[in-house]
Amino acid sequence: MKPLPIGIQTFSEIVNHDMVYIDKTDLIYQLVKPQKYFFLSRPRRFGKSLLISTLQAYFEGKKELFKGLKIEQLETEWTEYPVVNLSFAKCKSKKLDVIVKFISIALSELEVQFGIIDKAEQPDDERQPNINFNTRFERIIKTAHAKTGRQVVLLIDEYDTLMLNTITDIKTQDEVRTHMSNLFSPIKDLDPILKFVFITGITKFSQMSIFSTLNNLTDISLNKNYATLCGITDSELTTTLKDYVCEFADTMNVDFETMVSILKQRYDGYHFSRKNVGVFNPYSLFRALTECELNSYWIETATPSSLIALMRQNNNLQINELENTYMSAGRFNTPIERISDIVPFLYQSGYLSIKSYDADFDQYIIGFPNKEVRYGFSESLIKNYIEEDIGFNNDIFRRSVVTAIKEDNPEILLTHLQDFLRKIPYPDADPDKYPEWYYQNLLYAILATCGLNVQTEIRTSDGRIDFVVFSTKSIFIFEFKLNKSAQEALDQIDEKEYAKKFSFENRKIWKIGVNFSSEKRTVDEWKIAK
Repeated sequence: MKPLPIGIQTFSEIVNHDMVYIDKTDLIYQLVKPQKYFFLSRPRRFGKSLLISTLQAYFEGKKELFKGLKIEQLETEWTEYPVVNLSFAKCKSKKLDVIVKFISIALSELEVQFGIIDKAEQPDDERQPNINFNTRFERIIKTAHAKTGRQVVLLIDEYDTLMLNTITDIKTQDEVRTHMSNLFSPIKDLDPILKFVFITGITKFSQMSIFSTLNNLTDISLNKNYATLCGITDSELTTTLKDYVCEFADTMNVDFETMVSILKQRYDGYHFSRKNVGVFNPYSLFRALTECELNSYWIETATPSSLIALMRQNNNLQINELENTYMSAGRFNTPIERISDIVPFLYQSGYLSIKSYDADFDQYIIGFPNKEVRYGFSESLIKNYIEEDIGFNNDIFRRSVVTAIKEDNPEILLTHLQDFLRKIPYPDADPDKYPEWYYQNLLYAILATCGLNVQTEIRTSDGRIDFVVFSTKSIFIFEFKLNKSAQEALDQIDEKEYAKKFSFENRKIWKIGVNFSSEKRTVDEWKIAK
């Protein structure tokens, strides 16, 4: 079988090395014809850079690279255009001087490419950067046009990287934004000599001041026609990747359909439009199919440090806001300059995805897309609450928690959790600073990271269930109270008839009332009933 292109973002390399390419070229052809200015938001490791590389090869007229692909039958002209490709993906620094040098060096590489300066004049890390970004960028585009006599294609990849790097440093971010605004300011006035402009990023451009002059971008991030432009569909999994799935199924000793189901639960579930067309995370899927292992591949590489920092700044984050919560279309466009609402950022980062759409209220229902992300978010949440090593990664503790659930022993489970919560160092000495949902978040993170199926705030006809843990043979319904009593919590489960929600399940129902003590900062008492 052909090798799968894990982490390879250059279209020509995939083709020339005879690797598997998931053919999206019909969508590319559809995209490039009617309009000029586009923006696409997708999470990290979703193939944005590969898409940019494919667009570059197409506009450079490299017909030979597209042999056998869908676009070969669609395109008849294959006109060669000059392409200005500017990527910010490789800059990881939070320091302003390093960021400024990165931009300057990126521009100097384009200046060398189009013959504006000699390679010998290209600045290195030791030289003072030329920060006349707007004039240099404008000259690059005008020179590319003058030398070829054709309109210029402008491709900007991961435009928001530098802003995300400095997201917790307001002063530095303001300075970075000034430089970025300066860099992009000529684009609108260069319209007559621009053929096509495509910008990618994680966060939305709406209200982003760095594009304040570029108000004619068409945002295709939620466009149903391009929902599968990045990512892998069910159909592509079971056709193009069928042999790899079969090999994995043999390794797992399951049939093909079961293997597809396992992969869907683990890596599928991303939706980028109202139309319910889901896609797999390509990086995780390719890693799993290559290694024939079900690991958390995306989480290893795609969890930005800025996410943990933002979670610590947004200490009022509640898990129930992330499970089947509602978002208006406008909320997706929350700018990154001053994040006060972390939920849209979690969506843009790939931790949350569209689950469905409520047309009556014009709202999207969002939640965790799959098991890999749910587990990864729980790991991030643990880092938010537990900064010190207090033994959470101890396999004995995790095995004890999982065993207690598997063996239908909530008494043992709560004993382990009570002991563990006692060890957590709380950053604030005032116990009243920690409301009920704080402890609920903490328990969710602990149990979900142990690999258990946990859901919060499940709606019923008479309220919401705080917390439910599912095992193969039982359902554990939890109600939490703070500084009250476990009996009061248990009574609420009965009064509101929460167990009826699961009456159709052929599983044992456990009802568990839990009281937290803000003074003890752990589980104070519990009551269990069947």
